[in-house]
Amino acid sequence: MIIKEFLPKMKNIIVTIQFLFLFSLIFFTNSVKGQFNIPNKPKKIYPVNDYVGILSETQINQLNKKLIQYHKKTSTEIIISIIQDLRGEDPNYLASKWGNKWGIGKTYKNNGIIVLLSINDKKISIQNGYGIEPYVTDFSTKRIIQKITPLLKNNLYYKAIDLSIKEVFKIMKNEYENKKVKNNFHKKNWIFYFSFILLLLFFFYQKQGIEPSLFNPLFLSNMFFWNKNFDNQEENDFDEFGEGGGNFGGGGSSGGW
Repeated sequence: MIIKEFLPKMKNIIVTIQFLFLFSLIFFTNSVKGQFNIPNKPKKIYPVNDYVGILSETQINQLNKKLIQYHKKTSTEIIISIIQDLRGEDPNYLASKWGNKWGIGKTYKNNGIIVLLSINDKKISIQNGYGIEPYVTDFSTKRIIQKITPLLKNNLYYKAIDLSIKEVFKIMKNEYENKKVKNNFHKKNWIFYFSFILLLLFFFYQKQGIEPSLFNPLFLSNMFFWNKNFDNQEENDFDEFGEGGGNFGGGGSSGGW
């Protein structure tokens, strides 16, 4: 009699345990699938981070150069992250999380932008730091993605990324202008005027029949290359991105191709 009364309760307990086990299994599976491990912050962060290898070294260098120059001019940091797949993550969430982890954008300015491409998922997300939100709106990022979608469909990844960068440049113009650039501009002017005066003196002495040893061809060639070397020094003086900005969640959008 006691056994007959206990059997139905036992069945209910077994069914409940089975249900909880199945629920836990589904939850665990989805959790594992939805975990994308964002790479640790590199010692020196460059703008382009291609973890798939879809860009050539030349293309990476060209994009890096363009983004570094823009960074020097405006202090705005734009990161391109290319991954194989999202592993179930939402692209907007992952991009924002990436920007926060690496601290993209300047401290107190939060002027960072991250462009995330997932090749297998055929998805792209453009996310902004809070300092960028007033300029690059959700509508703007959506329009950029729509504009580059035909290129992505044809696997023209470099052209798509390059076009997206140009569109951001147009929208941002020279917001967050870097004060250091003005100082560099004055230095370049000083070098130009000094070189011009020396050149005038050279021709003056030649006209007078004087042969100053100072103005030998080697000196003149070095003088004309000063400005070029100054530009190269500027390129080599790249301090890296990710000095403590972050604060992503200031808008953006995603799309597929």
